[in-house]
Amino acid sequence: MESRQAGLPTLNHLLQHTLRSLCSTDSQWLYAVFWRIRPRNYPPPQWEKEGGAADRSKGNKRNWILVWEDGFCNFSVCLGVRAATNQAATSSESPFLGQQQRSIGVTSCCCAVEQESEAMNPELFFKMSHEVYNYGEGLMGKVAADNSHKWVYREPLEHGNNGLSSPWHGSIDPHPRTWEAQFKAGIQTVAVVAVQEGLLQLGSTFKIAEDLNFVILMQRKFNYLQSIPGVFLVSRPLHNLGFKTK
Repeated sequence: MESRQAGLPTLNHLLQHTLRSLCSTDSQWLYAVFWRIRPRNYPPPQWEKEGGAADRSKGNKRNWILVWEDGFCNFSVCLGVRAATNQAATSSESPFLGQQQRSIGVTSCCCAVEQESEAMNPELFFKMSHEVYNYGEGLMGKVAADNSHKWVYREPLEHGNNGLSSPWHGSIDPHPRTWEAQFKAGIQTVAVVAVQEGLLQLGSTFKIAEDLNFVILMQRKFNYLQSIPGVFLVSRPLHNLGFKTK
């Protein structure tokens, strides 16, 4: 038992390393979050035993929820965007800067200048960790239950209203409370992909096209993690995780 507990930090680090690798300097993704599918009550209902502890095909889907398991955000990129924003704003006021150079300087600062928003900060990122989603309900829950994926884009400001149009493009699914603040902070794309034992959420300050090959790659990556004994083995009651179900 002691040896198993001693190995848990390494296993937890493996998940963190995977999320971190998705937000490397060569990637356009700013943050990555893994939402874990957990039983609403602990231990799971007795009817789960016939198909295994992870069998969610029987009974009411409301017996399961999605909670934050781990996440990573490349805040160094956010600081770079903010610094570039300030530099561009200062440079654009200089009478010695040509019109063409001024235009290039503002455009190169990513969407934070164009959308007149601030870079994403730790408070905004970790605010997501307090969210709990019902399995099979809403956009997040339906993507997880259907083993599917979804790309959501921030509407461009030129569509009017001096603010955000609905980013759901006609979707009737409820709006995650933290997403609107992320779009206002400069996030352009939010992608959610159903993976082994949960849901992968990715955010970017760029408008990234939906990519089925990328979806398959993510699913294979997390299938591999699931094959490593202990990575998704630990299952704690929700009251020990500090979450309150709705």
